[in-house]
Amino acid sequence: MQTKAAIVAAEALVRDGIRSMLSIDRTIKVVGESDSSADIVQLRQRAEPDLFIMDASGFPAGSEPYARQVRSLVDMADRPLVLLAHDGVQADMNLLRLGACVLTRSRMSSADLVSSVRLLAAGYVPVERRLAQQLAHHALEGSANEAVVMRLLTPREREVFRLLARGMSNTEIAASLTVAKSTVKTHVQGILRRLGLTSRLEVVMLAHRPARRMVPSNMGG
Repeated sequence: MQTKAAIVAAEALVRDGIRSMLSIDRTIKVVGESDSSADIVQLRQRAEPDLFIMDASGFPAGSEPYARQVRSLVDMADRPLVLLAHDGVQADMNLLRLGACVLTRSRMSSADLVSSVRLLAAGYVPVERRLAQQLAHHALEGSANEAVVMRLLTPREREVFRLLARGMSNTEIAASLTVAKSTVKTHVQGILRRLGLTSRLEVVMLAHRPARRMVPSNMGG
């Protein structure tokens, strides 16, 4: 299935670079471009992209002004956003709640951009390991947005998560899902890695917090 992307960047050189980076994957098609974020609504209506890739290096400094700018763009785009930011900007939970993926321009490779586009198109929000650990830590304390945390998992990992939360062993999970025990072990390791957790006990704690029970999101699956 082809993913339609629209590019928004003030500089033609940047737009050309983004288009060239995406060209390594034939499943991603650039359907529109603009040199101004003010045109994002018209671009959305004209090109009907699945997501936007936007150069955000000129956005205002500071986490709050930056988040306000992104929030405005998300509202206008009504689509997932890949933001290409300067070195001083880091993704935080506010941006993730908005459905924005932040990549640092100076460290971004073609593979990074393509992978992020694929994941966003599939309904996930790509994040680096540091932020995944922060999200899981806040979730254990009851202060994180649960849907954001669960979007870090694949659909199969969410199924395993639900069964882990019920205290089931790998053998029991394998029987329930009709898969090999080694496959379950791989999914459990993936859940711990993606959420920055260290044990099955922490998974159970995350799912059964006193404040409110976590309900895995159905997004992407």
